Amino acid sequence: MNKSDLRRQVAELFVVRASGFNLDSQRLYPNLEESNSNLKRLLEEGVGGVILLGGTVKELEIRCNILKKWSGKPLLLCADIEEGVGQRFYGGTKFVPPMGIAQIYKKDQTLAISIAEKIGYFTGKEAKKIGLNWLLAPVCDINNNPNNPVINLRAWGEEPETVKSLTCAFQRGVSRSKMLTCAKHFPGHGNSEVDSHLDLPEIHNDLSKLEKFELIPFKSLINQGVNSVMIGHLLFPKIDPIFPATLSKRVVTDLLRIKFKFDGLVVSDALVMNAITNKYSSGKAAVMAFDAGIDLIMMPKDIDEAIDSLTDAFYSGKISLERLNVSRERRKKQLDLVRNEEDFKKEDLNNEDIKNKFLLDASKFSNSIIKSSIFVREESTIKAEFNDINLIQIDNFDQVSNKFFPALDLPKAVGFKNLIIHPLGISPWGKTNKRFLESGQFGNSKILAQLFVRGKPFVGLDYHNDHWIDALKNLEIEKRLSGIIIYGCPYLYDKIKKNIQYTTPLAYSPSQTEEAQNEILSRILQSKTTQKEIDKESSIEFTD
Repeated sequence: MNKSDLRRQVAELFVVRASGFNLDSQRLYPNLEESNSNLKRLLEEGVGGVILLGGTVKELEIRCNILKKWSGKPLLLCADIEEGVGQRFYGGTKFVPPMGIAQIYKKDQTLAISIAEKIGYFTGKEAKKIGLNWLLAPVCDINNNPNNPVINLRAWGEEPETVKSLTCAFQRGVSRSKMLTCAKHFPGHGNSEVDSHLDLPEIHNDLSKLEKFELIPFKSLINQGVNSVMIGHLLFPKIDPIFPATLSKRVVTDLLRIKFKFDGLVVSDALVMNAITNKYSSGKAAVMAFDAGIDLIMMPKDIDEAIDSLTDAFYSGKISLERLNVSRERRKKQLDLVRNEEDFKKEDLNNEDIKNKFLLDASKFSNSIIKSSIFVREESTIKAEFNDINLIQIDNFDQVSNKFFPALDLPKAVGFKNLIIHPLGISPWGKTNKRFLESGQFGNSKILAQLFVRGKPFVGLDYHNDHWIDALKNLEIEKRLSGIIIYGCPYLYDKIKKNIQYTTPLAYSPSQTEEAQNEILSRILQSKTTQKEIDKESSIEFTD
């Protein structure tokens, strides 16, 4: 085989990042997402997969068809959809984060398992309709470390049995829609305090401990037929003291392939992450990952260098061509499961009326989960007084980009003045003590505190919010605390709940969506203002 043909075969095993938007100027992360010209070139040269983010669901449907046309052969089209299609693509259904379902599991296991399976079904079917064929979910990590800044709400619980039951239910739901699934991040990212997007986490569990805890959900998903497993960028010194799991034969081949007898696709986590790039070049990382036993290489920092280096490794005989053929065959086998165009044409969702009913059912189901997962302390009611402040902490400006944002608009409608805190904005904290809010900015106003807090990629140390516990307690002592609402992190909510008086209005939602905000605030704000009146005011503001 000549080197050019070999390179095309090698390129099949790479997945590149692209925007779901059609125009280069619309890319949300241009440093990570290929331009259209480069994307077209890479697909024409044989690259076999694309991971997508951004755009509307309709745009993505068009985008996927364009990508398939550029490629001219079957493509793996995937996204990190862990909380519904709307998590990544505008207009899709958003579901409560998995940890919220785990909270329901503590009260009613049967209900939670049923919810998880339905989420899997709705997510898989909706994702398939917009052109995807591979969900990079479920997250199988057990979040047994509350200081974990990156897994957190993405996990389906804090105990092996909970995570096993709920991820298996999600997998059953997705499998009904003929979508590929992915168990991640093997062998377990839940017990880390470092985000692998920023640095390499070290986890000091030996294999015996992993088998009794972290590996239980992965074993169950493998037995249930999960299509792929993603390896996390994690160092387990007691298993392999030198290489992170992504580059470790002991983890990928000895543990996953041989001990667990997994013969599906094994994919790396994104090689562009600092856990890898801090030490390895794109080419070296790609060769080492494949040599460790991985089939698909996700998002190397320099895609051409990575493909060329792996091609050279095969051409020189450093890695056998047999290994290349085995990985290509595994990829083909999985693609064949989701490629039947005739089945797709027969899909109910190609009928617009049926599709609209399906999306309405998905939305209603999502809202019903929100109601089941919300906590409002008994008789919690909040009334605005003169100059009271609605103090909101956000970590993402997208949260307030919509014209209607209940966490701002509903308190404003009953008399609160809005004040937003963001890590990039002016700090509200005292210069010498972060346990106290700077009094000069607030005067003697009473404060309604709404905190949007969740662990997620790249949040790093900004995830730690324990200073709010003392700050809120001090406001309570000064009789200046109107109430507290936590959206997202259950750990901060639990700590605050233990530290404030029972008479202080308190509410919690694992979901940060507008629907969750509306549900909580409509329960606890003393107001005769209706949604219709707020909509009317918004329409007046919109008019030039």
